[in-house]
Amino acid sequence: MRRRPLSEALPPLTGRYPEFLLAERARAAVSTDLRERARYDVETRPFYLFGLLTAADVARFSGIDHVAAIEFGVAEGAGLRALSELAAKVTAVTGVRFTIFGFDTGAGLPSLVDVRDHPEIWQAGDFPTRDPEALSEHATMVWGDIAETLPGFIAGLTPAMPVGFVSVDVDIYRSSVDCLTLFSGAKADCLLPVVPAYFDDTIGGPARIGSLFRNRWCGQLLAIDEFNQGASASRKIDTLRTLRYRRPFVDEPWLEQMYGLHVLDHPLRQPGATRPALSIGGHAAEDRMIWPL
Repeated sequence: MRRRPLSEALPPLTGRYPEFLLAERARAAVSTDLRERARYDVETRPFYLFGLLTAADVARFSGIDHVAAIEFGVAEGAGLRALSELAAKVTAVTGVRFTIFGFDTGAGLPSLVDVRDHPEIWQAGDFPTRDPEALSEHATMVWGDIAETLPGFIAGLTPAMPVGFVSVDVDIYRSSVDCLTLFSGAKADCLLPVVPAYFDDTIGGPARIGSLFRNRWCGQLLAIDEFNQGASASRKIDTLRTLRYRRPFVDEPWLEQMYGLHVLDHPLRQPGATRPALSIGGHAAEDRMIWPL
């Protein structure tokens, strides 16, 4: 793993933190310990590294060694490249393999339908892909309207490579709803029992005026609420309740942009003994139950 030179600037933090934490972060920046680097937000997309590491940990807990990681909304591909590079690092540490998929129209945002798509922020054609051929070096690209391309992708999923991590960065309500059909339409064993998911547009950049317009009646927040109010009682999206307790930098916006899809009908989450009964001490000491920081 490449060490970051001491003179190289670290990715900026949003919150203000005491000097001792910043000093710990500087030490983590020259560490080769991937989990240490993840804990201190050393990488430029800490939400991707957290999501991939968490997916790998859940996969190992579930006895799975190969998962899919998906980016909905690729644009020019900076995030997809980072996802691919970070996935390789996570594989080296955990042994869990990743296959990366990217979904995009290639032509930018589709036509906006109504106020729920935040037309005060976005316009059709925003964020086109300038060099689509280059992206195939980093992932399997699925081009076209997600509403049209995702059903076939879902049909092709198998338990041998369940979906492990998802990033949804499609900006508008309509496309966000389309993305969430992955969570409702995939068979239970084609998903991890909990899938970490990053929703970029639930907040937006705190320094951007567009973040002021986000609300639960529009955009991704509405899409998530409608998903949870839908007919399925076995698939729900929720916040990650312990996330802040695992992080030294607790005021970073991405902590509120991370969610988990709970696959309540997953075989692993059904009653039935799969191991010998454990005492309180035995349960606490069981390696399988540990979630590394």
